[in-house]
Amino acid sequence: MSGRFRVTVWDPVLIISQIVCIQACFYFSFGGLLILAALGLDVNATLFNVFSHKAINFSDRAGVATVICYVVNAIAGSIGLWMVVKRTKQCLDFSVTCYLIHLLLSSLYNGAFPWSIAWWLLTIAGVTIMCVCGEFLCLKTELDDIPLLGSRVEL
Repeated sequence: MSGRFRVTVWDPVLIISQIVCIQACFYFSFGGLLILAALGLDVNATLFNVFSHKAINFSDRAGVATVICYVVNAIAGSIGLWMVVKRTKQCLDFSVTCYLIHLLLSSLYNGAFPWSIAWWLLTIAGVTIMCVCGEFLCLKTELDDIPLLGSRVEL
């Protein structure tokens, strides 16, 4: 038995399955939030709102709803990081990977690279919120006391 705590083992199947799970959580929660916003604000929720950089605007209710859903989705993504990844050190990696995959899918959906400043600022904010909140949740869990069986120490 080695003296190292939490030895990191290269497990590509685990990493890929975590990436797929985080990405599924990302789009599932984003879609759910958009549907709730569409029902509450009487706007349409389509793939355009998820993947198009033109949907990010403050000129109409649908654009504002998309922006709000994007930010709240980053918080939901941090909960996904906490439940799936469970490691503070890996939150940045998985957050950036999630949004890079979103960038790739958005570019494929639009047929062009998104050049909108608002989209990029919102994406950077999303990565930051998802990473920081995910790190907070994972660190809180990692720092919990380890229960010892049979110990009867009372303070």
